[in-house]
Amino acid sequence: MNTARIQNTLENLFQDSARWLHPGRRIVFWYDPDQQFASNFNELQLEGVEKLQLADTPFTIKYHLLVEQPTQTFLLYAPFPEPTPQENWLLDIQKSGLTFSADPAALIYADLGLRQRRLETVIREHIKFFKSRKRTEALQAMGISANSDERGLLLAMLSVLAGLKVPDAGTLIRRVLLGGLLESDNVLWSDIERFVSPEAFWEVVQEHTDFPKQNPSLNKLFVQLLITHFAQSLHGAIPSGLANQVITPKQRSYAFIDQWMRDQQDSPGWKTLSNEVAEQLHILDALETLEPEALFEAASFEVVDQVLIRACVKTLRVSFGQASLTQIWQPTVELTPWRTWLKARHTLIWFPKYEKIYQAMDAAIALLEFKQQYIAGFRQPAPALFKAYASNLHSFDKAYRHFIVQSDDAHGDILKGLIEDVENLYTQWFLDELGEAWSDALGKTWELEGIASQTRFFGRHVLPILERSDREKAFVIISDALRYEVASELEEVIKKEIRGETTLEAQLGVLPSVTRLGMAALLPGSKLELIPGDDDVRLDGLSTKGTLARQKVLTENSRVDATVLNAKDLLAMSTEEGRVAVQPYRLIYIYHNVIDATGDKPANERQVLSACGTAISELLRLVKRICNSINGTNVIITADHGFLYQRRPIQEADKRPLPNGEAVLESKRRYLLAREQVNDSTLLHFSLPYIENDMIAIVPRGSLRFAVQGAGAQFVHGGASLQEVCVPVLTYHHQRAVKGDEGPARKVGVQVSARIRRVTNNRFSLTLVQTDAVEGRWRSRQITVALYDPQTNTPITDVRGANLSSTSPHPSDREISLRLTVTTVNPPTNVYLIVKDADDESELLRETWAVSLGIANDFGDF
Repeated sequence: MNTARIQNTLENLFQDSARWLHPGRRIVFWYDPDQQFASNFNELQLEGVEKLQLADTPFTIKYHLLVEQPTQTFLLYAPFPEPTPQENWLLDIQKSGLTFSADPAALIYADLGLRQRRLETVIREHIKFFKSRKRTEALQAMGISANSDERGLLLAMLSVLAGLKVPDAGTLIRRVLLGGLLESDNVLWSDIERFVSPEAFWEVVQEHTDFPKQNPSLNKLFVQLLITHFAQSLHGAIPSGLANQVITPKQRSYAFIDQWMRDQQDSPGWKTLSNEVAEQLHILDALETLEPEALFEAASFEVVDQVLIRACVKTLRVSFGQASLTQIWQPTVELTPWRTWLKARHTLIWFPKYEKIYQAMDAAIALLEFKQQYIAGFRQPAPALFKAYASNLHSFDKAYRHFIVQSDDAHGDILKGLIEDVENLYTQWFLDELGEAWSDALGKTWELEGIASQTRFFGRHVLPILERSDREKAFVIISDALRYEVASELEEVIKKEIRGETTLEAQLGVLPSVTRLGMAALLPGSKLELIPGDDDVRLDGLSTKGTLARQKVLTENSRVDATVLNAKDLLAMSTEEGRVAVQPYRLIYIYHNVIDATGDKPANERQVLSACGTAISELLRLVKRICNSINGTNVIITADHGFLYQRRPIQEADKRPLPNGEAVLESKRRYLLAREQVNDSTLLHFSLPYIENDMIAIVPRGSLRFAVQGAGAQFVHGGASLQEVCVPVLTYHHQRAVKGDEGPARKVGVQVSARIRRVTNNRFSLTLVQTDAVEGRWRSRQITVALYDPQTNTPITDVRGANLSSTSPHPSDREISLRLTVTTVNPPTNVYLIVKDADDESELLRETWAVSLGIANDFGDF
């Protein structure tokens, strides 16, 4: 053995204070029964250490150590075996010091800085492990405690094999299982068998998860961990065929799987193993006996989501079937619980894969609830029906749009039948019934009492801004085909994203509801001249076709400096370029075209509802750019017209013959312009009070189309349906920071709603309240919630996530109920309930709670 190696080890041994249980002088005993290191002992030069070779005079040595040199540090070399305790006359001194050996295991023991002599034997028994310098250095780098016992050392060695930086039982078990559930094909398992031992691994497993060691296997381990997690997640008893796989007590196993599922790095591997076990155990068959109310919080297997989705679709299809049977609908299926059950899936591991399906089902529930709300139909006077559409009825169009967009992106064919049901309800009930009621309520002149016309837009909304001050600027965004329900959603988004005041009004759009007339109506002026067959409309004798013509109308008729911009151009400008572009002007009209540009192309019209989402995103960016970058304050968003759209192809029965003759001046799918009425009782005829020309507009009733050759019949506008002529005016007034305001945006807060801060059951419910509605400066927030041990600051329950995103002004609507599970066998009696921001893990709330489980009840709350 190299003397320098021995000297270095001894120097570390004497100098490492962590190895010594007392201050003062230090004594090291070195037993060398074969006297193979005698020469090395003689060569040693240890500063401050007196070397002394022991002989058969223990009392002389003891006198020398305790009386003659009581403060001197010694290395005592014994060229004989270590005596038994009964024969060791220096045992009291040896117990206060340390023992050294120069064989490889002893040197490793010394290098690791361990205290328990038994561990030198453990090292010797696993000397194969230490023949690799890389493994030995990795173990040393872990810095294991000097007080480690055999279990601690073996855990550290196993952790080295798993490639870990620190000893970690949970991560070690994960790494082994991720290597494969068949031992013969698991490389890490082979290393454990060669360099440590399977028994050491199973000891770690039992201590960490309570998995029994009798006839263990990796497959059996993962199966039982997963089934135990599943059992703990259920609202009720586990199927009898799986009950024998549950580990008891459940808490450690549940916590192990729960932490694994939430680990971003390892959760993909967990999903793969979970699906393997689900197939192996035929979990889908076992779940057939469980109801949705038992499953809705379980996420141990992907098939749970599939079972819930099938059950929800089946329930919805039954409800849609009932809704189609009679006008007076009395539903026998309760849908309200499904709202809760679907919402509970949002924070679970499989939700991203099935998110589109869940959102489509949620939209389908909204459609059914809407049908139930209007079982008496829609018939009322035209002004009242127009206001009803603006206040509530447009929500049906919005829910239909959401359903179609989400179902388009949904995985598989599970929604195929439901899509047909939704189409039936939307086209055969909502569009038909609402269209008939609206057509019957309309008069002969295109105007409604008490409802502002689109032709009055500039005077009602823009002019007051310009007249308030000669320094005020007005930004008007005109988004082609932005129908009312899309503007309603845009208002919700603006309230969430930007601080300011918003108002949404409805105005009666011009007829025919086409781009050239709608765009002209939004400009300042009084006399519109519509020339059939010409794509230009004159306003007070001026052309309104194109950017330069509209800028001329704006400047001449508003009497202020005005300009016209394209939305894409403005969004592409830098901040400085944007400021320069608008600086000389008080009136800025910005034209945006996403929805109409998509729907008007037959090849793309299927994407028009998805384009509505794109339009919302772009319009939000526009408003932010105007207010945050170029210092705008007053923004008005409106449209030239809305649109009708249905996914189902238009049937021949929904088309009317296209009238012809000399009286017809212009004909399209949704309207005619004519000199006189057409003799057809299925058509509606309107005089147009805002048009200088002597002509009338003729439109089909409801959502019918004229039979026009060619594709592109599903996306249409030009007619008189509420979807086409209820034109939004969304006004936004930006609010800048004021004194005492702490910034432009803040995330919403959270509070706990509980009469008693006490846990009396392993599984308990917790109610949180989102303190602020998401609007203006208040932003949504993702949070995590758990009970924590005050000593270790580690969770004693599973960590649940929640999304604080409610826009409701009512606190009761902003309540969130979560169910937590205690995952510690013997939790402390006083703990902290901690709510954290999921993004930066900052603490939002910390409360002291009492834990008094008594006799644990694993089957429910009380």
